[in-house]
Amino acid sequence: MVALADLDLWLNEARIEPGKDLRPLPLHDEEHVKHIGTSLNSTDYKLVSQRLIDHAKFFAWTALDMPGVSLNVITHSASVYKEARPIA
Repeated sequence: MVALADLDLWLNEARIEPGKDLRPLPLHDEEHVKHIGTSLNSTDYKLVSQRLIDHAKFFAWTALDMPGVSLNVITHSASVYKEARPIA
């Protein structure tokens, strides 16, 4: 039998959790939005939001926005035990 820990190499690693209270920041339009934590003071919020807006053209929203990047880099694959049966 294979344990979940054998499949997920990062299971026991400490992870940074996203903030719970987020403020949306539209960069191009309603579809292209980043979120900033509400715990930032107003000065930091203005600085971070302005930097994101100024550099919005560098964000890749889809794989089509990254021409020339190998599919080996951007393709997701799940670690699944090859002998496992699907269970509904």
